[in-house]
Amino acid sequence: MELKADKDNIATFVEVIRRRSLAAAGRHLEVPKSTVSRRLARLEEQLGTKLVHRDARRVTATSEGSRFYESVVDAVDSLNTAVATIELNTTEPRGTIRVTAPGDLGRLLLIPHFVAFLERYPDISLDLVFTNRFVDLVQEGVDLALRAGRVTEPNLIARNLFPSDFRLAAHPEANVECTDIAELERYPFVLYRGRGRTQVLRLERGSGGHRESVELTVNGRVAVDDYGAMAELVAAGQGVGLMPEIHIAEGTRTGRLLPIFPEWSLPAPPVHLVYSTRQLPERVRLLIDYLSQAFTTV
Repeated sequence: MELKADKDNIATFVEVIRRRSLAAAGRHLEVPKSTVSRRLARLEEQLGTKLVHRDARRVTATSEGSRFYESVVDAVDSLNTAVATIELNTTEPRGTIRVTAPGDLGRLLLIPHFVAFLERYPDISLDLVFTNRFVDLVQEGVDLALRAGRVTEPNLIARNLFPSDFRLAAHPEANVECTDIAELERYPFVLYRGRGRTQVLRLERGSGGHRESVELTVNGRVAVDDYGAMAELVAAGQGVGLMPEIHIAEGTRTGRLLPIFPEWSLPAPPVHLVYSTRQLPERVRLLIDYLSQAFTTV
C-alpha cells in the first residue's frame, strides 16, 4: 500500500513539533526554513487536516497534529537510527555540529580538544557559541551544550563530564599568611556579584564520614559576574578568590595564582554534556564520545 503522505514531510513535521520552531527544525535538518514550511503545508494538504498552530513565538500541534505525532514519532526515530547506522558503515561522518559552552570553559579547556576532533574527522564542521547566557537548545538549534551546574529541564539528557568544585587562590605575592582557614576573614576577597559585599562561604574538606565544614564571612571591594574576570583580578592582587578549579589550574600553570588551603573546597555539580534527544546524528555522538574519553583520561 502506498503512503498517502510523503515520508520527508512526516519527518519534518516530527522535528517541528519536537523543537517547537520551524527555524530550529530547519537547522537540525540542514534545510531552509522555507523548505520546512513548504513540507508542512504539503503534509497538511496530503492528510486533509491542519496539524500545527503558528504564532510569532512558537509552533504547537493541533489536537489532530498531537495524535499524528504520537503515532509516527517512534517510527521516524527508528528509521533515522537505521539510516545513520548504514551511513556509519559506508561513509565518513560529515556535517556541522552546533555547540555552546561558557566562555571560560571554551577558552581554558575545550579549544585543544575541538582542534584534535576536527583533525580526526575532516568532513565535520563545528559551529561554536561561547556565551555565559542560558541557551535554549531546542529553540536555537543547538546539538550539544556544556553546562556547569544542575540540569533541570526534563526534556534534556545530561552526561557528567568532569567535576567542577570551587577552591581558594590568591596572587603568589599577596602575603596571605594563615595557619588556620578562619584567619582568611581578615583578608579582602574578590566576590561573585549579586550576593552582597559581605558573603558567607561554606567550605568542606575530607571524605565519607570524616567531613569537616567551615563558614567564612568575607568582604571585598570588587564583585564580578564572571569567574574568568575573578581569576584576573585575583592575579592582579585585588584579593583572595573562590573560583572553579579550572581557573586555578590555569593560573598556577602560568605562575599568576597560588592555591591556598587546597584541601578545602566548595562542592559543586559537575560540568555536563547536554543534548535534547537520544536520536543523535552520528557526528554528534562521535563528539560526545570523544569529549567523554578526553576528560576521563585527564
